[in-house]
Amino acid sequence: MEDNTKEIISERETEISVIVPVIERHSNLEELYLSYAAEIRKITTDFEFIFVVDGPMNRAYSEIKRFKNKYSNIELIKFTKSLGESNALSVGFEIAKGKYIFTLSSYFQVEPHEIEKLYSALKDDEVDIVITRRIREKDTFFNKLQNALFHKALKFFTGTNFKDISCGLRGMQREVFEKFDVYGDLHRFIPIIAEHHGVKVRELVVKQRVEDTKTRIYSLRTYFNRIIDILTLFFLLRFTYRPMRFFGLIGSILVVIGFLFISKLIYFRLFTMNYGLRDKPSLFLSSLLIVIGIQIFAVGLIGEIIIYTRSKKAKYFNIKEFIE
Repeated sequence: MEDNTKEIISERETEISVIVPVIERHSNLEELYLSYAAEIRKITTDFEFIFVVDGPMNRAYSEIKRFKNKYSNIELIKFTKSLGESNALSVGFEIAKGKYIFTLSSYFQVEPHEIEKLYSALKDDEVDIVITRRIREKDTFFNKLQNALFHKALKFFTGTNFKDISCGLRGMQREVFEKFDVYGDLHRFIPIIAEHHGVKVRELVVKQRVEDTKTRIYSLRTYFNRIIDILTLFFLLRFTYRPMRFFGLIGSILVVIGFLFISKLIYFRLFTMNYGLRDKPSLFLSSLLIVIGIQIFAVGLIGEIIIYTRSKKAKYFNIKEFIE
């Protein structure tokens, strides 16, 4: 987005922007809007809703387009093809005019009145991002189990203590989203990435909506993708600026193992009678380990060179305050 466009947006800043990505399943979207809008009006009348609809969601687009004419504070965007939730949020962030920005799932997860709690935390407390943790009193056992396993794995790889990172209701100060690029399926990990960069994140306990307690069973591909996402996040947090520590360690281990094997074979060949190497698969394996180890080590070295050459332009820190 060009600078002059950003200036226009900043001139007509509103109090609250609510971004609703419509990607897959959704509730009655007009009911969703009316429920949350009614609660936001108790806080301020200066707010906007931004619906970002994925390419295949034609029925949802038609529904929003129909009731958009009734209300003056709704913005509607539709992708030409399926681009996913991260892109939907990115576009929403770009055009949002609110001082405080909230994200909301396209289906009921949390009781609408809880949004006031998030607004108060953002406005009164020194918090940059507020996320929500649903009280799962009436949730099914399977939902509780998969949520617990997901967050235990997340804590093991990232050290985070968040208990409901997948809940769509979040709030943040406007300037926060400008610090991060969201892609793939990393949108659900924004609080973890933000906290890693020194942004203050708070998790609030909220009441779960009844509609959200239905058993959710996803495809095996979805569960596999979640595992990949966690591993991706682990690498981004630990080794983005230190790739040599990851690739160098793995490469060195493989080279050492291969060298020990091949040294043993050479020793037996030199000092043991009738010991041939031609029919020893271990010779091929040890040589392969050394070659692969060197290649992996080289990947880490190239990564370090790339980071070094762009280090002057890259921003690895966030400054909260500067006093002269």
